[in-house]
Amino acid sequence: MKQLAVVRLTKSIFTKAGKKMKVKKEQWAKEAALSVEETKRREAEFKEDFKVLKSGLEKKKVSLKERVDSTVHAGEEAVKTAEEEYKKKVGSTQVATESKADKAPKDLKESTKEVEKNVTPKKKEAPKKETSSKKSASKNAEDTTKKSEKKAAKKTTKSNKNVSKRDEKIALYAKHIKKYYNEVDQEFLTLVVKNLGPSIYRKDAELVSCSDPKELETVRKNFLEKKLGLSLEKEALDAAIKEVCTELKASRTKYRATFYYALAKKFKKESLLS
Repeated sequence: MKQLAVVRLTKSIFTKAGKKMKVKKEQWAKEAALSVEETKRREAEFKEDFKVLKSGLEKKKVSLKERVDSTVHAGEEAVKTAEEEYKKKVGSTQVATESKADKAPKDLKESTKEVEKNVTPKKKEAPKKETSSKKSASKNAEDTTKKSEKKAAKKTTKSNKNVSKRDEKIALYAKHIKKYYNEVDQEFLTLVVKNLGPSIYRKDAELVSCSDPKELETVRKNFLEKKLGLSLEKEALDAAIKEVCTELKASRTKYRATFYYALAKKFKKESLLS
């Protein structure tokens, strides 16, 4: 009994599965048929569109060809007319030149005869010759004046260049001083720059290195003691130099002009640089 029940169940399951498979196959067949019809319809539409495009392109080709032919024909006609006009002008000019050439020798002969009758040649007075000594003296004087003018011009150009460079440096130092000391005494700064001379144009001499003890010693000896004439003890002068180093600590480029400006202001010795 159990075996029969199992067989019946299996048969029912298989029949149900078979029915479902039939339904699915029918659906798949319908979908396949629909997809084939859709592809055919799309192909037909594509063919129609292609025909329309092709006909439009052919029409455009024909119109373009007609335009090109018309422009070429118009250009040829213009060239022909221009050539004919040029030939006419050349012919008329040739006739005119020939007639003028025939008349020219007759006119020249008549004019020369009239000139020979009316005009009598006059003797030209010979210019007075200067002596060689006067000429050489005048040349030497001109050469000396030219040389002196050239030298003066060179000196003025050099001085103008130096002044412009120095003004640029003063402007740079003024910005630097204003950054760290808020105010700038422009007249005193110009005096400091003038006292420094051409050293401001050399990178090594323009800057002060606070990490180099020899450099600080030269600042103390050459500027504070000699230039400003300070007779204070070494420790006091070194302390003032260290103060300026700390004030300009944030600056990588410690300009000598800024350094000397700050030291002279500290000791109130501005008048000694005038």
